[in-house]
Amino acid sequence: MSERQNRDPEQARERIRLLEFQLDHLRAELLHLTHERHRLIYSVSGHIYRFLRPIEAFLADAANALVARFRPTPSDATTPSTSGAGAPAFRGAPLPARRLLVDVTGTIKRDAGTGIQRVVKEVTRGLSSGESFDMPALAVRCECGRLLTANGFVAELVGGDAAPDSEIAIAGGDRFLMLSDSWNAFDELAPIFAKIRDEGGEVVTCVFDLIPELYPHACHEVTVPRYRAWLRKALIESDSFLAISQTVANELADYVAAQGLPHRPGLKIGWFHCGCDLALRADAAPRDKVKAAVAGDAPLFLAVGTIEPRKGQRVALRAFEELWARGRDVRIVFVGRRGWFEEAVASEILEHEEFGRRLFWFDDSDDDELSFLYDRAAALIFPSYAEGFGLPIVEAARRGRPVICSDIPVFREVGGAGALYFRVNDARALAETIADFLDGRRVADPDLVLRVAWRDAARRIVEVVAREDWSRRLR
Repeated sequence: MSERQNRDPEQARERIRLLEFQLDHLRAELLHLTHERHRLIYSVSGHIYRFLRPIEAFLADAANALVARFRPTPSDATTPSTSGAGAPAFRGAPLPARRLLVDVTGTIKRDAGTGIQRVVKEVTRGLSSGESFDMPALAVRCECGRLLTANGFVAELVGGDAAPDSEIAIAGGDRFLMLSDSWNAFDELAPIFAKIRDEGGEVVTCVFDLIPELYPHACHEVTVPRYRAWLRKALIESDSFLAISQTVANELADYVAAQGLPHRPGLKIGWFHCGCDLALRADAAPRDKVKAAVAGDAPLFLAVGTIEPRKGQRVALRAFEELWARGRDVRIVFVGRRGWFEEAVASEILEHEEFGRRLFWFDDSDDDELSFLYDRAAALIFPSYAEGFGLPIVEAARRGRPVICSDIPVFREVGGAGALYFRVNDARALAETIADFLDGRRVADPDLVLRVAWRDAARRIVEVVAREDWSRRLR
């Protein structure tokens, strides 16, 4: 029997288990929403919202229509941007890379404090550290089809006075890196793409994950069509992609090939690793409720991430319920804001009989409190079934904490031989792994986990672009 035939049954079983997990979460979410519907339908707010909802939808549609009507240079989904109707669809070989223009427009306009915005800010800080790189790198922003410096944004990150932002003259060999969440304003950047190519430059797009394509059920209903439209435009407009992990780089290359998606000939795909410089300030003062959560001798486990089905908080909760049923005196602390489809698991946490005793959730902790919790945790629990990188793994390792995470490719890439792995979406397997860890039968070594500083991440980005160090190339 071939290796592929051996893999197929296991892959089928994994898909079935993932479907079972999704159905279980959907059932819990529907039960919760039914309860909320019954509560709201007899309330004043329910009656008000019944009339406001169609108005809200109408206004959103009208706003989108206006944006589409007055957008200066729309980008066709199958034709790259050009400087004129007679310009060729694909030009000749680009000039050697001479300068990296890092677009941070999305983060300047919409800093929601998410992981993407953290990457943008930390990479920008690393590029602005004064170190020498393979080529100059400059943070920029787009405004009405013009490219401007982002001096104020950089000054907020590194300190010091900021000169007024000024327009940038695009030069030969410039590389334009869309580091921020470009899907929110991709068409607005079309004039920039044309100018870059007119000067023999290239467009580079950062991709954080392929979750909306590979796991659409895990995303908000608005995210999936928006992401799919963005990806197909980005494949046409981009000369290369930079992924935040080698796993995502391979997923992108394989997905484009398997789906036969149109893309620029010779599309290049590379990767870098996110960094971590998490530290506890000397004057940090965690809140009393955070201090109370870590008080005592019972081992404390930390789970960091937005509350949503993909992150596996229900898997962790079931695992700890099993440990408690066995008489294990252990605690778990969830740290993360509400995401989407989270109502069921949020209610389970908040209404659990152990909440406030051996179960805690902090949805507004800053980096200081997070560092405080890492330093007092027995280990990090990371039960996600899909991620683009897995930054908490690096954060925990940087603080010297062991890591217990689900067995998915990107976690193997980041956790390496230093993390402990359990079968994805399997609460019992997680409980067994925790028990083995507590009893010393399995040992995690944080020193063997990937450790990258943000300055290293910034350097890697420049090196990939400047040295053409791409891991995959598509025809």
